Amino acid sequence: MSRRSYRTGDQTLVRSMNLSTVLRCIWDDRPLSRTTIAAHTGLNKTTVSSLVTDLEQRGLIHEVGQRESSGGRPARLLDLNADAGVMIGVEIGVDFCRAVLTDFLAAVLWREHCETSPLAGQDDIIQTVLTMIGDAVEHAAGSRILGIGVTLRGLVDTSRGVSVFFPNQWRNVPVRQIISEHFDYPVAVDNDANAAALGERLFGAAGTVDDFIYVVVGMGIGAGICINGQIYRGAGGYAGEVGHTKLLHSNSRPCHCGQRGCWETLANQYALVERVQAALAANHPSLLAGANPLTVERIGEAADAGDPVACQALAETGAFVGIGIANLVNTFNPKLVVVGGAMYNVMSYLLPAIRQQVDECSSSELSQMVSIEPSVHGRDACAIGAVALITQDILHDPTSVPRYKNAVRIPEERG
Repeated sequence: MSRRSYRTGDQTLVRSMNLSTVLRCIWDDRPLSRTTIAAHTGLNKTTVSSLVTDLEQRGLIHEVGQRESSGGRPARLLDLNADAGVMIGVEIGVDFCRAVLTDFLAAVLWREHCETSPLAGQDDIIQTVLTMIGDAVEHAAGSRILGIGVTLRGLVDTSRGVSVFFPNQWRNVPVRQIISEHFDYPVAVDNDANAAALGERLFGAAGTVDDFIYVVVGMGIGAGICINGQIYRGAGGYAGEVGHTKLLHSNSRPCHCGQRGCWETLANQYALVERVQAALAANHPSLLAGANPLTVERIGEAADAGDPVACQALAETGAFVGIGIANLVNTFNPKLVVVGGAMYNVMSYLLPAIRQQVDECSSSELSQMVSIEPSVHGRDACAIGAVALITQDILHDPTSVPRYKNAVRIPEERG
């Protein structure tokens, strides 16, 4: 029988926990006065003033004005400081890499996108990622860099920052270690769907929703599942590989995982392209005839022009996305499902079919509770999710951000 470990706390740990509590309180309901923070957290006013001073000295919060009171002096309001520092987020896709540089509130200051080959070797992809991070550091122009977040598909050991399995035939690649050897900043690594879900939770549509699912639709399909405000990771940390749930008999097209009948083989971007190719092979008239390469972007442009082949293929693909989401709705009863990923550019064509299938294929009581929405971050969703990994670490431990030199104390609020 394994023994449980128990954590005890000294004064330093308790203060760190209280710093986190105050920062999260401001994050959730900003701007706030010190008196309101004390009321929300149960900490006394003297302790709150000390903690607020600490957070301000680290540059994480600042005063933004005053709120009139019914009696006494106006209360000074505290808010998050967007200029606390910058964060770098990187998404490693099967056939692309994407990087963003953001402020502390995830406003994008710079972005870069690079197409890669699915056949490219691990070393080539890693070098592309390192070059993009270097570009981001250069564009940071001397700003304090709070950390680097990295997301990628497949199985990720977040505690070690290791890509256990990535569809480009990566196995046990120490992503965090590799990046840390080149850049002296905190590095966090996670699965793309989990990170995107966290990004929506901190910076997007799910800010006030405790139970929601983020579905990434691209070359594959994955899900970040948020239950009671926390990302659900499962026993081994690999929960959310929903693209490999079975929707068809075993004689269907093989998936890259080695199985047959996987949801993603019916609903990913390859399936969309194959539907268009089948229609063209049957000599259906289309603006896409002769298009090479046949991409999601070109299919979207044809649909914008009213092309029937493109519109039909998108509707059919959206229907299969919707069937899988209906299964998730029946299983988890979320209040919100956010859909994003590499097919975001054609999401307006996919969503009607997705919503229709969720209405038809999930229990009526559950379908009435759920809203199906596109990501507010568009194609940046997973890269913003990578940024959110750094934000989450700071919210958990604000002491990871050093104080500015010669920091000035914030005067205490009285009364």
